[in-house]
Amino acid sequence: MIRSRVVVTKHTPLAAHAMVAAEHPRGAEVGAAILAGGGNAVDAAVATAFAMTVVEPFMSTIAGSGTMLVHLAKRGETVALNFNGVAPLAAHETIYKIVGGVSDGLFAWPRTENAANEHGHRAVAVPGSVAGLSLALERYGTMTLRDVLAPAIALARDGFETDWYLALNHAKFVQELSAYPVTAKNYLRDGAWIHRPAGMLAADRVRYPDLARSLELIAKDGPDAFYRGAIAQAIVDDMASHAGLIRREDLAGYRVIVEPALHGRYRDVDLAFSPGATGGVTALEILNILGQFASARVGWQSVEGLHLRASAIARGFRDRFEYLGDPAMVKAPWERLVSTDHARGAAAEIRRSKPGRTKPPRASEECTTHLSVVDKQRNMVSLTNTAVSLWGSRVVVPGTGILLNNGMIWFDPEPGKANSVASGKRGLVNMVPALGFRRGAPAFTVGAPGGRGIISAIPQVIANLVDGRATAQAAVEAPRVHTEGAEVLVSTRVGDKALAGLAKKGHTVAPKDESYSTLNFARPVAIRLTARGLEAGCEQYSAASAAGY
Repeated sequence: MIRSRVVVTKHTPLAAHAMVAAEHPRGAEVGAAILAGGGNAVDAAVATAFAMTVVEPFMSTIAGSGTMLVHLAKRGETVALNFNGVAPLAAHETIYKIVGGVSDGLFAWPRTENAANEHGHRAVAVPGSVAGLSLALERYGTMTLRDVLAPAIALARDGFETDWYLALNHAKFVQELSAYPVTAKNYLRDGAWIHRPAGMLAADRVRYPDLARSLELIAKDGPDAFYRGAIAQAIVDDMASHAGLIRREDLAGYRVIVEPALHGRYRDVDLAFSPGATGGVTALEILNILGQFASARVGWQSVEGLHLRASAIARGFRDRFEYLGDPAMVKAPWERLVSTDHARGAAAEIRRSKPGRTKPPRASEECTTHLSVVDKQRNMVSLTNTAVSLWGSRVVVPGTGILLNNGMIWFDPEPGKANSVASGKRGLVNMVPALGFRRGAPAFTVGAPGGRGIISAIPQVIANLVDGRATAQAAVEAPRVHTEGAEVLVSTRVGDKALAGLAKKGHTVAPKDESYSTLNFARPVAIRLTARGLEAGCEQYSAASAAGY
């Protein structure tokens, strides 16, 4: 039988000087304008991140969480900023009642009563995005907070035309948004309907005046407006009215973690990942395992390559679920998991055994945004910012236009686990911002949205870049696999023969068609530095785009 198929790709001209790749054209254009105006990579990244909370509100929020890598070319230094959500002081191991079964939320955790860890006021972790972005700008940027916030303020105040991407992600959750009156008022047309994209008639124009005023307040008073001032009070009051967990001391006590990046190596490329309770350790472990096999054997184009990728990913997740949590509270074999000896042992296990089974995979609900930046001086940024699930907690704080995260979903609600809930604990997040270097020189910056699918996607994109010598676009858009140890989700773009071959090797194969409305394999963006200029890789089924000069 034959059938039609859609072949989708993107093309971005080379940029001679500087470039931003982001999950939406308006965000990329904001960052590119900052670069063209003399700002550095951090200035552009912070401006873009704030703008993305306006044009892509279902993915990220100023009341969200983030992980950022900054490479400072003159210093030859790479630092990681962890501004992820923290469990409120009132949280504890048994705060959510387990009611049996498996959640149908973002992660396959045990089901909790009223899904209280997934949406609503009790799902909100202490947000870090304003603190983290502001600190990055203060330490490593060249512009003022007022200047980099100006584009986001203008977008929120003056509005912009609805596109298919905005309309689709409103439509998916219109029922859930309608359950929260303040949220519906902020995000739905007349509080009830989705905003319409252009067709035969002009598109609806969306405006967020409350959010514009909140951003203006942060531009004027800095992060104190959010953590100690009027915005903090609005958040605390709303929490108190709905049995939420966050109090003033939670907001006032929030701290960003700034530390050296996690360094590794794949073939002849040096890598930098985010350390600690992020996806960096697991991503590096997966690459270390793949590195035990010849380059020609691990590509996506062969059954063996798909098998080795799936097996390495499954092993990485097995270790992740067993050991990892907030390093300030959990003793884990961090160094061993990213060691060559551990990778060698895992590779030997893969060679002699059939695929195993651990947790079932969960197709990611669309969530999170990522952006990559390279400037004229060859400073690089890789930044992931998130509301966590699509539309976060679904709660908008009255009078502020600020959507709150649902960061408590990152914790395993069952007591006694490495990643169980605890007062003041950071959840185990899935973000994998990454940077690559060849012979000490910047080579690429990459990252993605997509829940746990991020952790499997980034090693595969890096392997495509390094083993396959692919362009950034080819590396990003190549078919991928995802598994957490049980079923293996496989893009049907690998072909029927490859799907059958994987099944013969013992994998439980779950073929997945890809389209503009699916997100089974994360949605990476990347920038690769070449002798001819900066080359973008933008996920082909999304609104992702790059801009530069």
